[in-house]
Amino acid sequence: MNQSLIINDDYIYNKDKLCWSCSAMLSGNLISIYIVSKVAEDELDQSIKFDWECIIEEWLEENEPDINNKITITAN
Repeated sequence: MNQSLIINDDYIYNKDKLCWSCSAMLSGNLISIYIVSKVAEDELDQSIKFDWECIIEEWLEENEPDINNKITITAN
């Protein structure tokens, strides 16, 4: 678990980009997270959010947000 990462529970489905988005704090910086997933709006639950959080933490072990403080991951 990455102690410097706090993911907000503000998930929104972005119909224009066909992905989910949420905000987070990473080492004191506000970042935007985009999750490309086939999860429908009515299917998002705590279990899926937890799975996504694990994927994000694993991604951050070897990567950093881009220059605009954005992260884009793919999840099922």
